[in-house]
Amino acid sequence: MNNLAITSGNIITMDEHRPFCEAVLIEDGKIAAAGCSEDIRCLAAERHIPCIDLKGKTAVPGLHDCHVHVMGTGLNAIGIDLYDCASIADVLDKIQEASKDGATGWVYCTRLDESRLAEKRPPTAAEIDAVVPDRGVYIVDRGLHYTLVNTLAFNEIGFDGTEHGLVKDPSGHVTGRLHDKANGRARSYFYEKMTDTQRAEMLNHTASEAVKKGITTIHAMEGGDMFSDKDIPVFLENQSRFPLDIRLYWDTENVQNILDHHLPAVGTDLLLDGSIGSRTAAFMQPYTDAPDTCGEIYFTEDFVVNHITRAHQNKLQAGFHAIGQRAVTFVLDCLEKSLALCPCTDHRFRIEHFGFPDNRDIERAARLGVVISTQPSFTYLRGGPGSVYNLRLGDERERRGYPLSTFVAAGIPVGGGSDSGVTPMDPVLGLHAAVNQSYPENSVDIQSALRMFTLDAAYCAFEEDQKGSITPGKLADLTVLSGNPYATASDKLKALEVCMTIKNGKIVYQK
Repeated sequence: MNNLAITSGNIITMDEHRPFCEAVLIEDGKIAAAGCSEDIRCLAAERHIPCIDLKGKTAVPGLHDCHVHVMGTGLNAIGIDLYDCASIADVLDKIQEASKDGATGWVYCTRLDESRLAEKRPPTAAEIDAVVPDRGVYIVDRGLHYTLVNTLAFNEIGFDGTEHGLVKDPSGHVTGRLHDKANGRARSYFYEKMTDTQRAEMLNHTASEAVKKGITTIHAMEGGDMFSDKDIPVFLENQSRFPLDIRLYWDTENVQNILDHHLPAVGTDLLLDGSIGSRTAAFMQPYTDAPDTCGEIYFTEDFVVNHITRAHQNKLQAGFHAIGQRAVTFVLDCLEKSLALCPCTDHRFRIEHFGFPDNRDIERAARLGVVISTQPSFTYLRGGPGSVYNLRLGDERERRGYPLSTFVAAGIPVGGGSDSGVTPMDPVLGLHAAVNQSYPENSVDIQSALRMFTLDAAYCAFEEDQKGSITPGKLADLTVLSGNPYATASDKLKALEVCMTIKNGKIVYQK
């Protein structure tokens, strides 16, 4: 029985009927009452319910992260982190040092960001071979949209040189850089080498880190070409043991898989295009720093239309990853065609990222009933003058990226997330980023930002009747912060600390 009373707080409820209160009574894991401290103390005493005095701290509805690669985030914790490398020599030194650990398996490295390297390119397979010739080396870029392997790993995976996504040099030799289907094949090969025990350890690591960040619900993008479908049964087996809700979004193209496992959504992070960093996000015009490419669309129109239609016919939520303008336009075209074939109300089709839409597509998304799952930290951490986004796209195009204020003004529900491990799994940083975008015209006010990580996040998953606000009858999910985000200077929001995380009335983290 999760019974608790919280008093003497500054509680932001996100409930329009009672936006603020001092105290909350929790019974059986749900909000039973909200009001003044004196009234809640009396109710708690009558019902022999313990009280916690917040001493003026602020409680908000339990924070969500609408886009986490739970398995990948856990794996990053044990990989060799290359993010701080400033040159190819730095990368090679780290890989070589890691290879001396006495193990015989592959060397796994994460978060390579070629834009931070002096050479502005990743190392080649030949360069990696020179320092680690006798073990497979597997490197994931920060954006997760390409991988690097050395020759030993390339040969072990079994590529024949014809697969789509093998990057070759001018002489026709493979460089070890893998995109699209080749990337998916390498990722699946690597992930399928793991044991179920390792998988469970990675899931539990991510869950335990999430509650420290005040997160009570994660939307988990798992399986498929980006990871491994072998993760799914382990995920489902462990789901009830997590200290928070982790809602599974299986990135499969197979609708029947979803029906067989009684899941509510199919493949919302299926990759329609790639990322800015890897120059694979699909645009109408070429990349500023690579005029020979406009990025890539990975699926045909027929596939996308049929996929959406079958999902809606089976009352499943569907969606796709789309970052570049061409990908956004393409997926909205497909959604329109699907809805003409199979009219569907309240489908809440999800577009993950929705990075660089034009105004027409923003209006169209609102009209079509789309929900957006986006990441304010992308442009906060990687945008602005001189940034990797700016170098890839140029001033004018980059400035139009992730226009959060325009999404909100259009009335589109926007769920906030991190895409961890692309950016940190940290909703407080997400709030800060949403209010402090690289270009001020794209920022939102703190109330809209908080809504992204609470009520709108719940709406994106059809859970607004259970979560997202501190309302009697809803689940008792709360995050206690060291200060009031509404009263904190906008440039100081990220300094707010998570003091306590409450899930279903149970304290799952306390600082």
